[in-house]
Amino acid sequence: MLKVAFWGLAVVLALPASQAAPPLHSGYAIITEPPAATATDLAQTIYVEVRGRKVREGVLEMLRGTGYRLASEEAADPEIGRLYGQPYPESQRAVGPIELGAALERLAGPAWQLVVDPVNRLVSFEVHPAYRTDRAAGSPVAEAAAPAVPPATSWPETPRHR
Repeated sequence: MLKVAFWGLAVVLALPASQAAPPLHSGYAIITEPPAATATDLAQTIYVEVRGRKVREGVLEMLRGTGYRLASEEAADPEIGRLYGQPYPESQRAVGPIELGAALERLAGPAWQLVVDPVNRLVSFEVHPAYRTDRAAGSPVAEAAAPAVPPATSWPETPRHR
């Protein structure tokens, strides 16, 4: 038994520091932010309890106090209403500690790309090209959706048994 405990302790001590849990101080974890020279404003850590019922309301709550604003819908992707009108997911009500950009990307999901205007400090989303619904000729989506083999126009004749 003592031998098993010794080996267990040896394995824990051999783990690299990157895999170890952050140190606790009086029950609190110390979270360090990246140095200011390499950090963007979207790298700031946020802690938010979202109360909004729709995704748009949740995004506005996340952006409150960060220095960023939500771009107007007229200046955004024409499909943005599809995202903003979705119900806010219950599983993401307690946000943080997480970087602002990561929280916004997680909320939007893989079908949406975060778009940032750092000059005007605006954020928005656009549909990821793989999820576009336009079927214009020559678009990657239309080419990917086109069947590789044209459908048969008639069934081959089979011999009939009498």
